[in-house]
Amino acid sequence: MIPKKMVDKKIGILGLGISGNSALKSLEAGGSKVFAFDDNNISNHISINSSKWPWKELDQIIVSPGISLKHPVVLKAKKLNIQINNEIDIFAKSEPKAKVIGVTGTNGKSTTSALLGHMIRFHGHKVEVGGNIGKAATSLIDPGVKGYIVLELSSFQLETCSQLKLDGAIILNITPDHIEWHGSLKNYYNAKIKISSFLKKNAPLLISSNDNLCIKASEELKKINNVLRLDKNDKKKNNLFEKSIHHTENIIGSIKLLSSFGMPEKKSLLSIESFKGLPHRMEVISKKDKVMFINDSKATNAEAASKALVFFENIFWIAGGLGKYNGIKGVLGHIKNVKKCYLFGESRYDFFNELNSKVNCSIFDTMEEALKAVFRDTQNTKKESTVLFSPGASSFDQFKNFEDRGNKFKELTCQIWGI
Repeated sequence: MIPKKMVDKKIGILGLGISGNSALKSLEAGGSKVFAFDDNNISNHISINSSKWPWKELDQIIVSPGISLKHPVVLKAKKLNIQINNEIDIFAKSEPKAKVIGVTGTNGKSTTSALLGHMIRFHGHKVEVGGNIGKAATSLIDPGVKGYIVLELSSFQLETCSQLKLDGAIILNITPDHIEWHGSLKNYYNAKIKISSFLKKNAPLLISSNDNLCIKASEELKKINNVLRLDKNDKKKNNLFEKSIHHTENIIGSIKLLSSFGMPEKKSLLSIESFKGLPHRMEVISKKDKVMFINDSKATNAEAASKALVFFENIFWIAGGLGKYNGIKGVLGHIKNVKKCYLFGESRYDFFNELNSKVNCSIFDTMEEALKAVFRDTQNTKKESTVLFSPGASSFDQFKNFEDRGNKFKELTCQIWGI
C-alpha cells in the first residue's frame, strides 16, 4: 500500500525485519527518501549507519516492533524533536477504502485475526489479514469499499502508533506480558487499551470478559466508545464448540463483532467447521496408538499455556525456555490434568521450583532430551494421552523464534516416535 502525501519526505527506518522492509518499499513507492538502519549489520546496500543519516532534515523515523524506545536512535530523534511512528502509521497514511478491524490481546490474537478473516471470506467479502501476523500492514492490498482489512496489533505497535483509524476492534484479554519492554504492567495495559483511541465515531469495540483488566477496561472505555460485552446469552453458544481447540470466547466475540457489520451470526457459526487454525497454536501434529501430539509453541507465557492445560487430559507436558518476569505460577490452578512435566531451557530450574510441589517434574538441558524421556514414559500408557508442548516461556534462549521452536518439536516428535 502506498502512503499519501509523503512525496519528498525524508524518513529514517530503524529495524529491517518484515515490517521495516515493507515500510521502506511502501515509502519509496510513495516518493519518500528513506534512510534505513538495522543493528544486526545487514550486509546489503539498504542499511546505512544511523550516524550518516541527515538528522537535521528528517521528517520522522519509523521504529520496528520490539525495538526498545531507549534505543540510541530513538533517543536522538526525541532530543531533536523528530516525530516517532511505526509501520502501522505508514499503512494508515495509505487511507484504505476497506473497513479496518483491529485485534489485540495478550494471547489468541493471531488465531482470532485469522478466524475473522476466514469468517469474513465465508460471508462473501474480500478480506486481507496482516499486521503482527503474516504480512506487514503496508504489504496488504486494499480490498476496496466493500472489503475488510483485519490487523493484528501488538502492544509494541500500539505503543508508538498515532495515525491509525479503525472501523472496529477487539480486546481479547490483558494479562502481564512484555513488562521488561514496557516498564510496568500499567504501561502495558495502557498500550493495549490505546486501540480504542483509533476507533472512528460509533465504531464497535468488543472487550472480552476473560480477566480483571479487561473488565476494568470495559468500564473505563464504555464512557467514550461503543463497547460490546459478551453476556450470558452469547456464552450459551459454548456447547457448539466443546470439541474445538480454539478458545470459545474469542470465537463468540468474533461472531458478535461481525454481526455489528451486518454479518448474520448463524452463517459465522457455520464457518467454524472449515477453520483449521494456525501452526504452533494448539496444533495437532499426529496421533499414534493412544497418544496425541500437540504443538503449542506460541504459548510464550503461563496464561497461554493454561488454556491448553485445561483442554486436554492425561497430559505429558513439555515446558520451558526463556522465562518471563512472572514465571510459570499462572498455571498452578490449571494442572490437574498433567500426569508429568518435562522442563528444559534456561527457565528449567525456576519452573521446577515453582511446579515441583504440585506435579511430578523432571529437568533436561534440551528439548530432544525431554522428548526422549516422554517417549519412554508413554510406551506403556493404557489411557488416551496427550504429549503437549506448551512452553509457557519465550523461545530466545535456544531458538530463533517460536516458529523455529515449534518446527523443531515437530521434527523431533516424528523422528522419536517414528510418525
